[in-house]
Amino acid sequence: MERHEKLLCILLKCALNRKKFNGRENYTADEYNKAIKTAAMHNVLPLIYDTLNNASIGEIITLNKTENITLQSVQQSYHLLFLSKYVINILECSGIKAVLLKGSGTASLYPVPELRKSGDIDLLLENEESMDRACIILQKAGFHMEEEQHANHHIVYKSPDGIDVELHSMLVEPFDNNRINTYLENIKAGIFKDNCRKNIMGIELPVLSEAFHAFYLLLHMMQHFLRSGFGLKLVCDWVVFWNRDIPQQDKLKFLMLVKESGIYGFARMVTLLCIYYLGLCRDNVSFMLCLENSSSQKKADGKKDRKDAEEFIEEIFEAGEFGKTSPDRMVVLRDTGWISYIREFHHQMRLAYPKAGQITIIWPVLWVMTFAGFLYRNRKVRNVTGSAIIRKAAQRSRLAGKMDLFKKV
Repeated sequence: MERHEKLLCILLKCALNRKKFNGRENYTADEYNKAIKTAAMHNVLPLIYDTLNNASIGEIITLNKTENITLQSVQQSYHLLFLSKYVINILECSGIKAVLLKGSGTASLYPVPELRKSGDIDLLLENEESMDRACIILQKAGFHMEEEQHANHHIVYKSPDGIDVELHSMLVEPFDNNRINTYLENIKAGIFKDNCRKNIMGIELPVLSEAFHAFYLLLHMMQHFLRSGFGLKLVCDWVVFWNRDIPQQDKLKFLMLVKESGIYGFARMVTLLCIYYLGLCRDNVSFMLCLENSSSQKKADGKKDRKDAEEFIEEIFEAGEFGKTSPDRMVVLRDTGWISYIREFHHQMRLAYPKAGQITIIWPVLWVMTFAGFLYRNRKVRNVTGSAIIRKAAQRSRLAGKMDLFKKV
């Protein structure tokens, strides 16, 4: 990592754990400015504003822009909170159950909830019937469906004042593994059975239970990691979630979920990163790091763990907010070799044509259409070559290979 990236990690560590920042004179004004620019790129700038202000960093650099962004984040947080309440209320009045994903529910875990930046509202619905009815209700309430829908696991509506509301039929976009997709579908009933209502800044909302909340945060990270990548905000969520007193029964349930779904290796890698760089308390998550009989759990090797964590955080810094830093960041393969490329290409076809992709006999036609679309978008829209995307995928896939993704423990 570069010095300004290390500085940003220290600032975030202090902010997330309510610690005083004492390294003011150890960094130059240029390094502070680079750290602030990087924080803005990752949408975590509001989180470090109080830390910078309390350390009198204003004597070194100007914090006017940081203050403005922080105020905007606070305003947006309250806006989203009340809009979440409104949307959930009109759905519940029609007998439709909805559970809040991320957003205000995750923000409530932070020392100052209003500083966790968010831009939309994500709601999980029970089934397709609920989804169809919810669409009608939102349209009657003045929301309109976005013309272009970029995912097949949720539908995006725009509120009258321009806020995206995502209605999710699934926790995440389907992975290239039928077993985990089936597993995630099967546990959905348990999510609605175990969900609870929580008072968030004076507003009561239905949120995920502790175990499912942690599991969803992890799934959301992994979904983005397997595409363009994700930024620091999501690992900050992981820190504040686990730096609390979580009941043992919830820890064990979460561990069962990651073991059964086959994403234990990813959970361990994220957790190690947060321990080494963002102040996650190791004692709180030791149950996640000492699993026996797991190929993901190597013999205690602090040097290797730290090296893997450093490689992972460098990947996160490079990605920026959801991998928007470079057009060649499109996908990660779970393994190396041409079989992995073929499997991922077929998976992309199934995502692009979810209904037609169920008809085996027309797969060759869909492969051609997918490949043509791939070439067109890369050349004309993204201005990047296919070979550059393949090289980047191979580079990032070496990190994914250390996580033993989708292998049951």
